[in-house]
Amino acid sequence: MGHQRLGKMPAYRLLPEIVRYIVDGGIPTEAVADQITEFGREALKSALKDDVFIEALWLLIRLPQAAATNNAPRALAEICIDGATPSSVSEILFQYDRSVERVQRRIHQGSTDLGEIARRAGLSALAEGMQSNLPSLWNPGADDVWASLVSLRRTENFAALAHSFYANFVERVIHYFVDRNLHNMIGPGRIARSVHDVGTFDSAVRRHCNESALIMRTFARDWLGKNHYRDGKAISRADTRAFSSHAVEKIRIELALRKGKP
Repeated sequence: MGHQRLGKMPAYRLLPEIVRYIVDGGIPTEAVADQITEFGREALKSALKDDVFIEALWLLIRLPQAAATNNAPRALAEICIDGATPSSVSEILFQYDRSVERVQRRIHQGSTDLGEIARRAGLSALAEGMQSNLPSLWNPGADDVWASLVSLRRTENFAALAHSFYANFVERVIHYFVDRNLHNMIGPGRIARSVHDVGTFDSAVRRHCNESALIMRTFARDWLGKNHYRDGKAISRADTRAFSSHAVEKIRIELALRKGKP
């Protein structure tokens, strides 16, 4: 109830071309990446207005920082995370998901599908970040899990986390529209001639979203280093919104430079 559908976003017009480029082949990688980057930029601009999107990104920043404090339970409670020390990655993901979902319920009249997409992108980024920092994939102990979470506060690891979040978000937004139109895409004489073509599309979209979001790594690393470590700021939701706004502008500038525009 009260749920608002996204409808056709400003860059929806780019989707047929994105699909056609990837399925037909023979188009330079730069052209495909430009289309996806432009689409993602428009989605991110819309997401800046969604409090759930901001919450999902803000928690990715603050959760590792809170876990690293001398009084972690208190610091976690301050950001609406259960202060009990989790013993598994799944428990941390559950706490993150529940906290973001709480915001969704609170503002449910103004919640959009972009917020839901951001929640899932945040979960994926957090899981990927923690798994990559575990000493072993086989039965890691509670101390290993906690150390992995704490390690995400480092600037380089946050850069990877932000990259993963933005790449996941843009990929999911593209699929939000495409998956609803698969029945119109597949068949003789259509954009995708077979299910295999759709599989090729999925792989290519994932690759190009990752490539397009790479420009975020340096910016995210330097932003956190300046604001949190140099200036000692406790990153607020307003700071997170400003960070994401600058991120969108960075993507726009990068896209313009790649196209040879001033």
